Amino acid sequence: MKAYLEDFTIVKVIIDNKNYQTNQKFYINKTKELKVIEENCIGNEVHLILQSDEKLVPHLDYTLSTIDIETNVLLGKITRSNLFDKTYYFDGWLGYRYTKEKTIFRVWSPVVKETYVIIDDVKYPLQYMESGVWTTTINQDLESKAYYYRCRINSEFFETLDPYGNSSNANNKCNYIIDIDKTYQMKYGYVESKNPIIYELSVRDATSFLNKTDSGTFDALTKSALKDYGLGYIKNLGITHIQLMPIFAFDGVDENIKDSNNSLFKYNWGYNPTQYFVPSGFLSKNAEDPYERINELKKLIDKIHQLGMGVNMDVVYNHVYDNLCFPFEKLVPGYTFRTDKQGFLTNASWCGNDLKTDHLMIRKLIIDSLQYFQKIYRIDGFRFDLMGLIDIDTIKEAYKKITMANPFAMMYGEGWNMPVEMPSNIRANMNNCQKLEHIAFFNDGFREFFKSLLNNNLKSRQEIFHYMKGYYYNGGEFLDASQSINYLECHDNRTLYDFLKLNNEENHILDKISLGLAITILTMGTPFIHAGEELLRTKHGFDNSYNLSDDINHIDWYKIPNLTNTLKNLIVIKNKYPHFSYLKKEDINKYLRLEQTSEITSIRYLAKGFPDLQVVISQDYNEYTKYFAPGTKLIFDGNNIVDVTVEKYDFIKPGLYIFKK
Repeated sequence: MKAYLEDFTIVKVIIDNKNYQTNQKFYINKTKELKVIEENCIGNEVHLILQSDEKLVPHLDYTLSTIDIETNVLLGKITRSNLFDKTYYFDGWLGYRYTKEKTIFRVWSPVVKETYVIIDDVKYPLQYMESGVWTTTINQDLESKAYYYRCRINSEFFETLDPYGNSSNANNKCNYIIDIDKTYQMKYGYVESKNPIIYELSVRDATSFLNKTDSGTFDALTKSALKDYGLGYIKNLGITHIQLMPIFAFDGVDENIKDSNNSLFKYNWGYNPTQYFVPSGFLSKNAEDPYERINELKKLIDKIHQLGMGVNMDVVYNHVYDNLCFPFEKLVPGYTFRTDKQGFLTNASWCGNDLKTDHLMIRKLIIDSLQYFQKIYRIDGFRFDLMGLIDIDTIKEAYKKITMANPFAMMYGEGWNMPVEMPSNIRANMNNCQKLEHIAFFNDGFREFFKSLLNNNLKSRQEIFHYMKGYYYNGGEFLDASQSINYLECHDNRTLYDFLKLNNEENHILDKISLGLAITILTMGTPFIHAGEELLRTKHGFDNSYNLSDDINHIDWYKIPNLTNTLKNLIVIKNKYPHFSYLKKEDINKYLRLEQTSEITSIRYLAKGFPDLQVVISQDYNEYTKYFAPGTKLIFDGNNIVDVTVEKYDFIKPGLYIFKK
C-alpha cells in the first residue's frame, strides 16, 4: 500500500486488490479515521481518494493504516495546488543574515520534515517558523565558511544548495557566507539616459582573443577601459548601455577550465542558470574564491559606470539548467515548474523545463534576485530571456519594485508568443503589450522586414515608413515606440554579415550593413546593436554558437573593413537631432511625413526649433536622381557626417542619406 498527500485534506491510496475490502477503514496515525470519497479499480490495484476532517500539515510525518497494513504518507501533488501556493507565501527575507557575532539562516520548504545547515561537517538543525520557513541562529563568526543544506522529505535525506545563496565555489559545490561590507565598495551609481542605445556583449567573447591567463573574465573586460578594444572601444562609439549576456552562475562549463586550448574546456553563452544570486565563476579569474567573483563583477560594473555607460543584465527566469538539481525544486518537489494536464513537465523553452513564474514563491525568487543585483551590483536594467514564458503580473511587479530604486531602470525582453501552459491573456508577450506599458520588446517584425530588404527584396516606401515609425510590430501596434527594441542582429542566429553573405557579393555587404545600422539607430524606439555588428562580425555561418569555440565566438575588434565610424556618426546624429527620438504615436504621426510622389523612399522629419530633415533610403544599385530646394545640405552621406550644399543628388547604392533644409 502507498499513500500520498494530494491536498491538505486529501490522501490518495494505491492498494492491491487482495488487501482491500469494501467499507475498509483507514486511519491517520492510527487514530483519525479518513472517509473514502472515491474508488477506482485499475488492473490489480484499487485507487482510493480519502478525505480528512482535519488539515494535514505537509512538514509533519503521518502514517496511514488499515487492518494489518501501515505505511508512511508520502508527499503527493499538494505542492501544485493553489491553496498550497497561497497558504505558504512568505514575504520576508530568505537566505542568511551575517554579522560577526552570529548568522541567521532561513530556507523555505513547507514539505521537508527535517532540515540542517552543514558547516565544517557539523549539522545545525533548523526549526520550523511559519509559512514554510525553517530557521536557525548560529552564534559564531561564520564569515567565509562554506555551507549547504541536508534535508529530509518522506524518509530520504538529500543535500542541496541554498536557493538564496549569494556566492559559491567552483562548479557550484557549496554556498559561502559573505560579509558583503568587505567586498569592493562601488563608487559610481546608476546611469540616466533619455535616448538609450544598447550594445549586447558577452564578457568572454570581448577578451578571449587576448590569450592571457585572465582572458574572458570580468577582470579582463574591466582592464579594457582605456584600450582600443572592449570597454574603451564601446565608449568611443557613444553607446549608453552595455547589455551583458548571462553573468550569474550557469552550468554547461567547468568553471576551473578557462583555457580554450585545454581539451576539457567547454564554452557556453550562459543561458543555463543554476544559482540566481551568484555571479558566474566561469567569468571570474578564480572560481574557487567566493569573494573574487563578487569583487570582479562589482569592479567591472563600476568601471562601466565611470565611463558613463549603464549596465543591463541578461536574465534567464524562464527555465533552469537541470530541474532535478535546482535547489528550489529539491526543497519543494512539484512546485517550481509548469506541468501539463498529465503532470509531466512542459518544455516551451526547449530547455527541458519551464519555471512556474505565477507561483508566488517563484515570483518572489525572481523579484528578489532582480532587486539583489540592482542593489548590490547597481545593475541599470534587465533583459528577459524568453519573456513570453513569464506571466504579466510577475513582470509588472518586478518593474514596480525595480523602478522604486531607480526610476530610469530599463526592462525589456523577448516577447514571443510561445505555447506555454498558461492562459494566453496573462503571458508577457507582444500580443499583450497593452497591459505592459513600461516594458519593451524585441521587435522581430522590424528585424525580419529590414533583413529581407537588405537581402535584395525591394520594399515599398509605405512599408518602410510603416516600420520606421517604431510602434508597429508583426501583427499589431505597441502603445508607443518606447516599447520597441529595434535590432537586426543579436547573439541568436547568424550574424548580419553571415546572413547577407549567403546571397550577396562581398563588395555589396558593407553597403547593406551600413544601411541596416542607419535604420536601426534612427528608427523611433530603442536601438540595439550586437557587439561586432558594425565590425562585420562573423561566426563562420553558424546560426547557434552557444556552445561552440572561442574561435567562432570571439570578437575581432580590429577587423578591416569595418563600419565603426559609420555607427559612431549615426549615434552623434541621433543625439544631436530630436527628430529621431519621438516616442508617442501622436508626435510620430505629426512630425514624420512620407513623400508620396518620390520615386525613392523619402521621409521628412520635423522638430520645433530645428530645421526640417529629409531622410532618403536607397535599397539597391539602380541610379535615382532627386532634386532639392535651394540651400539644402547633405549632412549624412550613408557613412559619414558631411556638410555639402546640394541641388540634386544621384543615389547609386544602398544607403540612408540625410538632408537638411
